[in-house]
Amino acid sequence: MIWYKAWLESRWRFAAGMLLITAIAAMDIGQARLLMPRLGIPEDQFGQFVWKSYFTRIAFGWTLSALLLAAGGLVREQALGSCLFSLSLPVSRRRWLAVRTLLALGQSLALALMPAGIVPLMARLLGWSYSPWDAAKFSLLLFVTGLATFAVGILCSSLFQNEFASVAVGVGFVFACGMVANAVAPHSEYGAYMTGRQHMDAAWHLTNGWPWWGIAANAVACIALLGIALRNLERRDF
Repeated sequence: MIWYKAWLESRWRFAAGMLLITAIAAMDIGQARLLMPRLGIPEDQFGQFVWKSYFTRIAFGWTLSALLLAAGGLVREQALGSCLFSLSLPVSRRRWLAVRTLLALGQSLALALMPAGIVPLMARLLGWSYSPWDAAKFSLLLFVTGLATFAVGILCSSLFQNEFASVAVGVGFVFACGMVANAVAPHSEYGAYMTGRQHMDAAWHLTNGWPWWGIAANAVACIALLGIALRNLERRDF
């Protein structure tokens, strides 16, 4: 029952995320011949354009969608006046949070994988060739290096009744990380550990390993933030 309830609460946000990411990926690749010269990318380096698109506009669209999926929950229900019904069910707060988090995480993964189908299809229509497997690796990297941001959304959902506050704070978190990274290492590319640039081959495919330190840091941060969110939820007086 609680899985179905969580799905009903998030299905329209999931649909909005699908539309957003589909539009961004299709428009980006559809305008590749126009955008590549403006970005200084040679025509024979379509792989570089795909990589740049993945970790700029597609990544931003996915971040917004994931934060929106992370919003809601019992604290939001308190503002709507329905949390007492949810709390009256024989389900612990821990399980409520676990179900909602796992569902939102699965939906976020599905959204991250969507460009892996859109990019190769659009590339073929434009006369290029791009492997779905290479696109899927970018999608997976986008997902695992966005876990901390997703967890920020879950944490905010345990603090704020307004679901859009979670999105705003999550976006602020991303920009704050960028500012801190640029202040600490101004001559390094911000987010290089998330984009996997140092692991690219000459065709801009992710074939030379994975940024494991960045992935591990995101996983640890995600677990810690989810633990704080659970603590907040269990201590909250509804």
